[in-house]
Amino acid sequence: MRDTKNPELKAAWDTVPEVATTAERYEAVVKLRMAFKRSADPERARQEVIEGAIGAFRESGEWPADLGRRAAKAYLEALEGESEYRALSQAEGRLRYEKEDIRDICADDALAYLGGRLSDVLSEAKPAGAALNGVSNADEAIQAGGDALDAWRTLTVLVTALENIRGAQWDILRAVADEDTRAKMRRWKSEGHGEVIGFRPDDVPPFALESMRTQHYTVAYLVWLANIGTGYVPGSLSDFEADVSAATEPLSYNDSGPLIDLSPIVVPIPAAPEAETYSHSRAAHLDYSAPAPKPIKPNAVPGDPAPYPYS
Repeated sequence: MRDTKNPELKAAWDTVPEVATTAERYEAVVKLRMAFKRSADPERARQEVIEGAIGAFRESGEWPADLGRRAAKAYLEALEGESEYRALSQAEGRLRYEKEDIRDICADDALAYLGGRLSDVLSEAKPAGAALNGVSNADEAIQAGGDALDAWRTLTVLVTALENIRGAQWDILRAVADEDTRAKMRRWKSEGHGEVIGFRPDDVPPFALESMRTQHYTVAYLVWLANIGTGYVPGSLSDFEADVSAATEPLSYNDSGPLIDLSPIVVPIPAAPEAETYSHSRAAHLDYSAPAPKPIKPNAVPGDPAPYPYS
């Protein structure tokens, strides 16, 4: 189950109507199943009535006339209870998996919400970062006081929001990826991908690169991210894979001059020369029951044989 205490992830799912409805139905059926008082096994309930009748017969010598009716009633009542409990259990299991399937189907909607939340956080962090006025840690903020202290407090809260947004982002992307893609995603995440558009390590300052690779976010990183303007949440798993591919493709340059047309030259196939026939040539006579073919008209004269080397 992907239920979590991450407020950003819960809010993302709550914004998707299909997920919210399925989650509500699942919680309702769980409460019904837990509140339902499970009855005894039907066979056991019937046997208890039979054992009671046998015991009474030992004492009184009289066989109860309504034994069959009471035993059948006990069996049916227990069977009804068992059937309802089994139905509630099956409904709980099916809704549990349905909730996960709906989340996978609607993952892009949740990622879109997280993208909007990141934009809001960065928009709020940008002016707060400017108000720090050179403050780089909590002690300096306390000493500076005033606007710098207020800005530091605001940014500290926003760092927590950023951590939750990124945690929700990776949770959703992992859930919709297969095993091979998850393995690659762990590597991409450790390299710093998924934080900014067009990520290249050489373009990122060391302190920011460290935060991107470890997901240990700081006020300094948040301010830097808010000012570069390229922070994002991937819109889908395929978008994320495309972003990584575009960012990791090696840069190539053509320094060999103009392009040369190396297309193959099409040469027409020459007509086959006429077969040479000689005065001694004869057409094949395959069917002796038919008339012999007419003699072939020679069109060439045999040449002299090549002389022997010793002559």
